[in-house]
Amino acid sequence: MECCHVQLGQRFPCLAREEIAALAEIGRCETVETKGDTVVLACKSCEIFKRAALAKSVNGIRIKKDKPSIARSTKTLDHITARLLVNLARVAPGDRVWEPFVGTGAVAHEVERVGGYVVGGDLDLKALLLAKRNVDSDLVLSNAMRPPLRGYFDAAVGDPPYGRLAKSDMEIRALLNSFIETAYLHVKKGGYIVFASPIYVDIASLKSCMMYLHGGLYRVVYIVKVD
Repeated sequence: MECCHVQLGQRFPCLAREEIAALAEIGRCETVETKGDTVVLACKSCEIFKRAALAKSVNGIRIKKDKPSIARSTKTLDHITARLLVNLARVAPGDRVWEPFVGTGAVAHEVERVGGYVVGGDLDLKALLLAKRNVDSDLVLSNAMRPPLRGYFDAAVGDPPYGRLAKSDMEIRALLNSFIETAYLHVKKGGYIVFASPIYVDIASLKSCMMYLHGGLYRVVYIVKVD
């Protein structure tokens, strides 16, 4: 077993801790101790932590977070948040992930970078055409509440558009509630549903962490285990 010293970033402490716990679960690691901003874990390999979005370093070696070269639009989710959502969803090589709000493919691209495969869609045709240039997954023009393929997924990840970016006529709270209900039917037991929402949509019954963006703007990230 290797001893992995992972230094966490301090900007989003709640999310940083949740991400390391998620990566430790994928890598079958055990937490030994937490010392300040450093988590010490016993693992077969420390390699899994190199894909962290919010951690600074592993065993003193800084984690590289290169910006992916993909076709983008003004609505494209930043790659750090996209990677974070994928990590929180415990996506491992070979996993099949449902992504109902594909957009230009930022999340789908990060899923593919860690060896997963996305099945998903979007109502925004222009964004979807960009996504098809960015990823090799199964993407279709579709309603978020209707997965394009039947069967169980290993995880569901979503960053729904809202406000002026939204193509759906459904109010954001109703959209998220419908997404959760649908995801519960299509994600296998033990899998995770991870999604972001504006701060004014409060789903108190679900585990969440807040992410400060800028000005008075916040995002809330929900982490749900299907039981």
